[in-house]
Amino acid sequence: MTKALIKTNQKEIKEFLINSFFSHICEDKLLNSQILETVHKSAIALKQFDLVSIAMSYLAINNYRQGARYYLTLGLLNDAKYLANSSCSLGAQKINLFCSSLIEYYEKNIETALNYIKASLYIKTSDIKGIDEAILKYKQKIELENQQKIINPAPPSFIPNEIKDDALLALLQVGRTIAIETNIDSLLTMIAQQIQQALQADRCTVFLLDDETQELWSKVALGLEMQEIRFPISKGLAGHVAMSGETINIKNAYESEYFNKEIDLQTGYKTRNILCMPIRNLSHQIVGVFQVLNKLEGDFTQKDEDLLIAIGSSAGIAIENANLFNKQQKLIEEQKMLFSSFINTLAASIDARDKITAGHSKRVTAYVELICDKLKLSNNEKEVIKNASLLHDIGKIGIKDSVLQKEGKLTPEEYEHIKEHVKFTHNILKNVYISKNFKDVTEIASSHHEKFDGSGYFKGLKGEEIPLGGRILAICDVFDAITSKRHYRNKMKIEDALKIILDGKNTHFDANLVNTFMNLAVYDILKVIVNDFSNIPEFDEIILKEFNLKDLYAILTNEENIHTPHQRKLVEIFNKYYN
Repeated sequence: MTKALIKTNQKEIKEFLINSFFSHICEDKLLNSQILETVHKSAIALKQFDLVSIAMSYLAINNYRQGARYYLTLGLLNDAKYLANSSCSLGAQKINLFCSSLIEYYEKNIETALNYIKASLYIKTSDIKGIDEAILKYKQKIELENQQKIINPAPPSFIPNEIKDDALLALLQVGRTIAIETNIDSLLTMIAQQIQQALQADRCTVFLLDDETQELWSKVALGLEMQEIRFPISKGLAGHVAMSGETINIKNAYESEYFNKEIDLQTGYKTRNILCMPIRNLSHQIVGVFQVLNKLEGDFTQKDEDLLIAIGSSAGIAIENANLFNKQQKLIEEQKMLFSSFINTLAASIDARDKITAGHSKRVTAYVELICDKLKLSNNEKEVIKNASLLHDIGKIGIKDSVLQKEGKLTPEEYEHIKEHVKFTHNILKNVYISKNFKDVTEIASSHHEKFDGSGYFKGLKGEEIPLGGRILAICDVFDAITSKRHYRNKMKIEDALKIILDGKNTHFDANLVNTFMNLAVYDILKVIVNDFSNIPEFDEIILKEFNLKDLYAILTNEENIHTPHQRKLVEIFNKYYN
């Protein structure tokens, strides 16, 4: 039976669990623990966490009926609840609530038991047939016994309500932490705080096991000012617990063979008693160690151990999930870095073709970022447009060197040939699939020569048919081209360059975006134009930041030439760096 269950599929395991539920739990009979454990492991192997949750809920009931303490049962049910919620399984959630009601019923908490039953009935699911009838039958039974004040539960180990409330509160708080926290340092701190409070202890340290280095490490030691602690798994009390898997409750630290007195001598701290326990994940593997010091009153009790086990099982799952999340985030960051280096390499390949236009794509991108920031675009929109601007000229790979590097005016045939670089850009980028957003990168990059009146190329798009990024890119591309040296001319005077941008409103460029561009600070623009702007004097920086491009253009084109001292200083400083 056991071996056969390991080989069963998901449907058969679920059917077995449901049938067992009706034939054993609802009839107050014990399930075969060995079979339940096997089903539990099989579900984990299949990565069917809804089934893992159902098996854990059943194990909680089974274990309780065989004498397991209330704390341990709460911990198991709490883990099952987390898995039911995270797997979005209504059936698993329903069974977990019903099993929780049974435990509360056995503990004589009738009102709580009824609340759990009512909550389970609110969940409607079609994948578990007949469960509502069974739950309703049990509800009627509890209500009848409550009315008659006749309660005859399976004999539990009695625990005072105030202690149970504290335990349940601690478990709920840890469960809440699991649901919202993915940063490992914050998670460990929150768990340590809950343990310190629930066990009424002076200090709590959470050690994690580093499998690669076989070390225990921690950044969380409540009550200590510390950086990271790291030591071999073969050392100390925490190391012994990590290796042996046993829980150690030391009532007198100085009489214990495991306690290192040197630590107290170094820190001046007086350790009286210690509770040290392994942290296990869903597969029951040790992933860390809790070390709790100095119970505020008396020694650590069996109830403290039970509560720490219950909290620890939830914490183990939370820690494992946080680690997985962090690994995923690191992988995403690595992919972003790889993507960024890929983009920069492609952009640099164009610069390598023609030294005189080197840096064009980077400067255009810098102007693009200034406009995006002014428009307050989202980080995602900004990133897409930025990548498009870096790659907008990648199609020049397909242009002949004799045309690309020609000194002097292009012939009509040569001009038509160089116009093809936009189409080449589109064809190159459309075959690169890195993310969903890359399609937008392709469309934006290949639309930087479109014009607002529809007279551009290569698609002849008009107005808002041109992507926003393409309209931004068009302004920045032209501005950099006319403010940079080319084979056939020197850079334009800044007033002439700005006039071209202004005259292009509603014909070449989107007028609203031109206005945004003209409102950029002179300092920010000049910082892009000038190759090295790091040693600019503070006074020059203050003057340049005081004016925008619109101000600069108005001053330079003032026919009456009436300027304030500040305006004259602006022109002087600007020309010094621009020229």
